[in-house]
Amino acid sequence: MAAKLDLFVKPATLHAAMDDADVQIVAVDTPDDFADAHIPGAHRLAMADFTAKDGAIGGLIPDDATLADVFSKAGLRNDAHIVAYDRAGDGQAARLLYTLDVIGHSKFSLLDGGLGAWHAAGLPLESGTVRHDAADFQVTRQDQGIADRNWITEHREESDVRILDVRSAAEFAGEDVRSARGGHVPGAVNLDWQQLKNDHGQLRDLAEIRRMLAERDIDPSKEVTTYCQTHVRSSYAYLVLKALGYEHVRGYPGAWSDWGNAEDTPVETGA
Repeated sequence: MAAKLDLFVKPATLHAAMDDADVQIVAVDTPDDFADAHIPGAHRLAMADFTAKDGAIGGLIPDDATLADVFSKAGLRNDAHIVAYDRAGDGQAARLLYTLDVIGHSKFSLLDGGLGAWHAAGLPLESGTVRHDAADFQVTRQDQGIADRNWITEHREESDVRILDVRSAAEFAGEDVRSARGGHVPGAVNLDWQQLKNDHGQLRDLAEIRRMLAERDIDPSKEVTTYCQTHVRSSYAYLVLKALGYEHVRGYPGAWSDWGNAEDTPVETGA
């Protein structure tokens, strides 16, 4: 690849690199919307391809064999730099990249602002379907990027651990209930993921994000776990922390759909 792409890549930068054979662009999209308009040459995946459910618990990571099969059939390569985008606020594309990160694929970027930003920049789109040859994508699980209910129960009160809830203030307080119980993990701090974006729906100035995190006693010396309802919004936050240089970050697949639906987990309400 001629130049290294940033974790959050601007449309013009991606456009300049899209003919590079080492770059694969992936749309997280429905078949109909993808056929209507997509970035030329893009591969396509749906959220359901790389997430799993267990009853009321959503946003889980499928087993390694399933992911290897899905990504191989989509034509993704281990040696490629994968750039993901969506048309739904960047959360779905971020979830794809989180999944790639925790299965051993570290070369990736998020198209900052998604398809909307690409279109607003006047860059080309195409319609119809795209055929890609199958590949042989290999999965190597990286557990250090994954938190589950047991991990949070064991570690949440440690002085160097922070739990970052990026749902809305109403969800955090327990006023907007989306599981059997509303509220938040005790000790968690709240920062709505939308505050990580600017007025154009793209990544906010990193200095401003650092300030907001510092106000919540979060800095790179801490081990931070992000969560939301099903680890879509919090996958975006996970990538933001990575962009800020945080080395010890975990995501909580299942997230509040897991914690809030369990019968024996402690829950706090209020701000």
